[in-house]
Amino acid sequence: MADQIKLLVVDDEQPLRELLRSELVRSGYVVQAAADGAEGLALFREEIFNVVLLDIRMPGSDGLQVLRQMRAESTVPEIIMLTGHGTIESAVECLKQGASDYLTKPVKLDELELAIRKANEKHRLHVENMSLKLEVKKFENNQVVGKSAAIRKVLQLVSRIGATGEHVLVHGESGTGKELVARAVHDASPRAGQNFIAVNCGRLNVHTSESELFGHTQGAYTGASKSRAGVFELANGGTIFMDEISEMPLDVQVKLLRILETQTFRRLGGNHDITVDVRFVFASNKDLALCSERGTFREDLYHRISLLPIALPPLRERREDIPLLTQFFLETDPHRTAGDWSVTPAAMSALCSHHWPGNVRELKNALRRACILAPDPRITPDLLPFVPPAAGCLAPAQAANGPLLPLWEVEKDHILRVLAATGRNKSRAAEVLEIDRKTLYAKIERYQLPH
Repeated sequence: MADQIKLLVVDDEQPLRELLRSELVRSGYVVQAAADGAEGLALFREEIFNVVLLDIRMPGSDGLQVLRQMRAESTVPEIIMLTGHGTIESAVECLKQGASDYLTKPVKLDELELAIRKANEKHRLHVENMSLKLEVKKFENNQVVGKSAAIRKVLQLVSRIGATGEHVLVHGESGTGKELVARAVHDASPRAGQNFIAVNCGRLNVHTSESELFGHTQGAYTGASKSRAGVFELANGGTIFMDEISEMPLDVQVKLLRILETQTFRRLGGNHDITVDVRFVFASNKDLALCSERGTFREDLYHRISLLPIALPPLRERREDIPLLTQFFLETDPHRTAGDWSVTPAAMSALCSHHWPGNVRELKNALRRACILAPDPRITPDLLPFVPPAAGCLAPAQAANGPLLPLWEVEKDHILRVLAATGRNKSRAAEVLEIDRKTLYAKIERYQLPH
């Protein structure tokens, strides 16, 4: 677990400094050491470290001054303060200035290594979040977030199709982001500065659909006290996105086909044709070819709108986009509380391994729920609705009414849950359990758990 973890030890006591260096090197860490604050700052500026072990009392610049300077120059690496004269006041001040931990001398090696592993995990999360934020910035002016091969293919298709004036059919499962792709098509077209109007065909019924789409004249029906423009007129020069097109009533499909072919329509109750210049983007989560065979969707309309199809992959087929989408939603969700949010490795593993039947919409809602329930700006597995509660985290009433179990059985159950949440990644599971891999393997053998 210590592989690739680079440490900087800053301590003016040579015997302790050399002891720490030799013991930590023996444990597999890469260690640099400095005898005072000035030397420590020089090394800090020259090399990249994961964790700094910084003594508080040193000649010249004391540890608190060095801590302030390090934090002024960089938010990484994590800094653990060491002192032989610990007080509550100094501990609070160090944490306030940005230290990740505070240990008093003499410190046991296993206690120090545990603190280093925790600090390194925090460092790794911090760096990963910074990297994801940089990736997210690339999508500030785009509707579709992702860098997987499947999404790159979709965006390339959007770019080529957007420049044409042809109508487009976007199909994919519910929650995959069909309206976002429709907006991307609109933004990639010469119509980008004009209206984009979305219509949910599933909400239209036989009695109101014609009035909504085509508008009506005064007196066209009881209650029509004045003329009203429909969405086709309002979208003139722009783009209409017709979601759930398979739900459009058959008699309205006939009139829609005429608009596609002639770019003209007639208001309900009107006696003259109105010409419009509109581009259509259709969307459906159903197989329109199958709907056409069943007679619920007009075959001629299907062939007319399926000239340029865009297939959106479900989230389970683009799992490499989940960390990026997670960071994007944590940064852009207006309902979350303020703070620099992070996701623990176990939670990210759970997010990446979930099946996501509700696709991107389900991911967004799961993260919103987690942000509401989180006691601090950190997403952990227990905040995710699809992760079962870990043993030992039961509600008081549930724990009180359940059977009293021996400690080994509780530990066994908890290890199983952590292994499941981390996708059986032993390294990640050991980090979550805060034990080394050898100990984890020993417990797996002892409890005869599946490898």
